[in-house]
Amino acid sequence: MFDLSEEQEARAKRLHKDCLVVDSTELIHMATKERWFHQAREGGVDVAWITVGGNSGISETIRAAANVLRFIEAHSDVAVQVRSAGEMLQAKKEGKLGIMLATQDAACLDGDFAFLTVMHRLGYRVMGLTYSESNMLGDGCGERTREIRGLSYFGVDVVKEMNRLGIMIDLAHCGDATTMEAISLSTLPCVFTHANVRAIASTSRNKTDEQIKAMAATGGVMGITGLPKMVNDDLYAADLDGILDHIDYVVDLVGVDHVGYGGDNTDSVERVALGEMLPGHGTSTTTSMKKATPTTGAGWAYWRIKRPDMLGTIEERDTVPYAKGLENLSMLPNLTRGLVARGYNDESISKILGGNWMRVLEQGRNS
Repeated sequence: MFDLSEEQEARAKRLHKDCLVVDSTELIHMATKERWFHQAREGGVDVAWITVGGNSGISETIRAAANVLRFIEAHSDVAVQVRSAGEMLQAKKEGKLGIMLATQDAACLDGDFAFLTVMHRLGYRVMGLTYSESNMLGDGCGERTREIRGLSYFGVDVVKEMNRLGIMIDLAHCGDATTMEAISLSTLPCVFTHANVRAIASTSRNKTDEQIKAMAATGGVMGITGLPKMVNDDLYAADLDGILDHIDYVVDLVGVDHVGYGGDNTDSVERVALGEMLPGHGTSTTTSMKKATPTTGAGWAYWRIKRPDMLGTIEERDTVPYAKGLENLSMLPNLTRGLVARGYNDESISKILGGNWMRVLEQGRNS
């Protein structure tokens, strides 16, 4: 994959071990299923920001959070909840996987931003304003009106309250207008936990140069991800070199202080290979997926039907792996090897692997 010298291989191994390694987006299975948890540990992940609820009501989100917290309690020898930069560093020192609660959607607020106080006390430190669809706050990146519909009045109130509490505003799935309005309104850094560069891969899930510059001006960070359609317009051509191209682009555009890693690994291909059932599918066969066509207007499956140009089809989700060379978290050391191969120095690699996420989290805590 990379033609590294023996000295470079040793350097990459050392850096991956010594640096704080943060994955800014993983799904709830990473914090509740043994197999994926062990993949994270095998890949040297020190901290994972876990999507726990968000797209359903507040009661379902709290129930999901309870399940994750119970998992952490039952595995306290290897896992710990984290809510600050200091706790992230302490998790690494103790050799445990730090788990931070996050959402990719604020629909869970049920029209009442007072619930943000409850979520903050549960340990949520980053929240997405919208998923790909519209909600009470604004438009998602999949909507027909994504370029013109910005924040609602409720969305404005939520941004202000998140700033007050020190909860990071994640705009990874937001539409163009909502993204720019939230950035202009926020007094704290805004982040894209898992989004790539639209100038390289044209899907509306990716961010424009204007948006990346605006995010960086707030002091925020952009988590480059391995979702195939977000790496390359030809999702079958996505590989680790493509991921590194996105990192290089952001570094050249706004500087190394504003880029990190956000896996968002759906694990679909692996689950199909193991014969496991996929949520909402019943089984992993194409026939059953068609029978399970969603009608709710929300969720990942709906958007792969309405907007296959954005991320690919449902069938492709279950047959096309992540970018080659980084198919699951156990392979994350390849990212560090790639950064060494691209000529990044130790300080820059440390920032990309986790230092930048630690900084932005600390800025919110000190608000």
